[in-house]
Amino acid sequence: MPTITYDKFDGGLDVRQLATTADANRLRQLENAFVTTGKTIRKRPGLKKVGDIQAGTFGLFSGLGKIWTFSTFETEHLNLPELLSHGKLDDPTQTGIKRIVQVEVFQGYLYVVCQYNDGSYKHHYLDGKTPTYIEDANCPHTPQVIKNSGKIFAIDDEVVRFTATNDARDWTLEEDAGFLAVSLQQSTSNMPTALGQFEASLVVFFEDSAQVWTIDPDPKNHRLTQNVPIGTVYSYGHANMSADIFFLSPAGFRSVSVQSYTTSLMDTDIGSPIDELMRKRMRAGDMDPRMVYYRGGGQLICFIGAEAYVYSYSRSAKVSAWSKWVFPFAIDQVTEHKTKLYVRNGNEVFVFDEMQYTDNGTTIPVLAQLPYLDQRKPSQLKRYQAVDVAAVGDFDISFLYDPANPDAETPVTRMSGDTRPLPAIPVEVGATNLSIKVAHNSPSEF
Repeated sequence: MPTITYDKFDGGLDVRQLATTADANRLRQLENAFVTTGKTIRKRPGLKKVGDIQAGTFGLFSGLGKIWTFSTFETEHLNLPELLSHGKLDDPTQTGIKRIVQVEVFQGYLYVVCQYNDGSYKHHYLDGKTPTYIEDANCPHTPQVIKNSGKIFAIDDEVVRFTATNDARDWTLEEDAGFLAVSLQQSTSNMPTALGQFEASLVVFFEDSAQVWTIDPDPKNHRLTQNVPIGTVYSYGHANMSADIFFLSPAGFRSVSVQSYTTSLMDTDIGSPIDELMRKRMRAGDMDPRMVYYRGGGQLICFIGAEAYVYSYSRSAKVSAWSKWVFPFAIDQVTEHKTKLYVRNGNEVFVFDEMQYTDNGTTIPVLAQLPYLDQRKPSQLKRYQAVDVAAVGDFDISFLYDPANPDAETPVTRMSGDTRPLPAIPVEVGATNLSIKVAHNSPSEF
C-alpha cells in the first residue's frame, strides 16, 4: 500500500494559497499552539495565576529588578512583595489615571508616560523630586517615547523632541536638547505615529513610511540615514527581535532589515502568511496592539485584546511560523521579567507557565488543520485506508474530504496518551484531496 508522511510543520499558519494548493508543511489553522524548533506542534503555555494586586493601581512593567504598578496614592502589594513594587504619580489634572502607556528605565530611575481620564498625557520621572511630572515647557507630554544615546525622544506633532543628555527633566538646554524636523523629510504623511529602534538607530514611523536616524549624544551628529516605504499607525505595535524591528503595518506584519551585501534597508513581508487574517482583524476596528519579544520563548507576540498573533522563529532550525492564541479574557498589560512573561487582567496577574495546561483552570482548545492535500497525485481519486499519528496527549482526529464543502467531515476518532506504539487508525475515505484536522480540549499536555 502506498504511503506518504507529513512530519514537518515549519511553515506554521499560512492562508496565502488556496486550501487545495498549499504545501503540506503549512497549516490552514493553528490555534493555541506553536511550532517548535523540532518542527512539531506543541500546545502553548497556560496562564497560571500569580495573585491579586491592589485595586486602583495601573500598569505592569518590569524594571530595576521588580515588576511595577502605579497610582496616585502610596501602597504596597502585600500579597506579592517579592515580585511587585509600586510608584506614586502626581495628578495635575485632578481627574485620575486612565492607564499607564509606557515605562522606560533611564539613568537608574523610571520614566513613566501616564494617560489621565480627561484624555491628556503626562511624562513622569521618579527620581525622588517633586512633582513627579516634568514641568519643562518643551516636554511634549505625548504617548510615544523611547530612549537612545542618553536621551529621551518623544513625538511632538510634526517633530520628534529630545532631552538633554542624561537629563530626563531638561527638554530645553541649548545645543543639547532640541528636536528632529522629521516632517521636512516626508512627501506624503507628515505626522509621526511611533518611535522604535533598529540596531543603534532611531526609527520614526509614519502611517505610510519610516525614517531611520543616526543618533548621537551631540545633536550636531543627528542625521537621517534611510527611508523605508512602509509604516504603522499603531504606537506600540512594534518590537525588536534578532537585530531587526518588527511592526504591524496597514498591510500586515512587516520588518525592517538590512538588504544582503549592501548597506541599504528594505521592508520584508514576514507577516505575509497571515496578512489576510490581520487585514480582516484590522477592518473590525477596536485595535490597540502591543507587541513584545518574549526572550524566554524566542517568540514575537502581538497582543490584541483577548487574542495574540505569535511568530516563532529560529534561524538555526529554519523555523519561521505564525500561530494564533486565544485567551479567556482580555490582556490589559504584558511584560517580561526574568525570562518569564507576565500579563495583567483587571487586578489579577498571571504568568505563562509551560507546565500549566489550562488558563487558570479554563481549558485551552488547540486546533491544527492541514490543507486539502492531493498526495502528489492531483485530480486522481484515491482510496484512503489508514493514518498513523505520532502524538502525546488527548485529542480528536478527523478528516475533511471535499474542498468545496468544508462541512464534509468524517466522525472523529479519539486518541489518548502516547500514540506511537499504537497501530494505524483505519480510514475509509474516497477523495482526490484530504485534510487532516486535530483538536485537543483536555487540561493536559499535548
